[in-house]
Amino acid sequence: MALDSLQERERQIELLERYGSLLTQHQQDVLDMYLRRDWSLSEVAQQQEVSRAAVHDLVKRSVVALEDHERRLGLLAEREQRRAAREAITAELAALRKRLGKVETDLEKL
Repeated sequence: MALDSLQERERQIELLERYGSLLTQHQQDVLDMYLRRDWSLSEVAQQQEVSRAAVHDLVKRSVVALEDHERRLGLLAEREQRRAAREAITAELAALRKRLGKVETDLEKL
């Protein structure tokens, strides 16, 4: 599986975790098998007693619905912004601690 495909799958799982409750139970079940449990389309189709094409279409429509929820609500984007802000604050705090240590060292020399 290509790296892009793996990253896309991880994003789809994140979307499912965040917005899955907005899908029908059937959509949730199929995406759970396909994305979380990593079942093949054929395995899901056999379990659901439908065709592989039906599962493929359902997965595709469900992922589009999840992406639409993200586009409208932006919860994953907001989480990413908070994570980036936290990292920036952590880096700034580390730099301030380093500067403070240098100032303390300089004061001890006086």
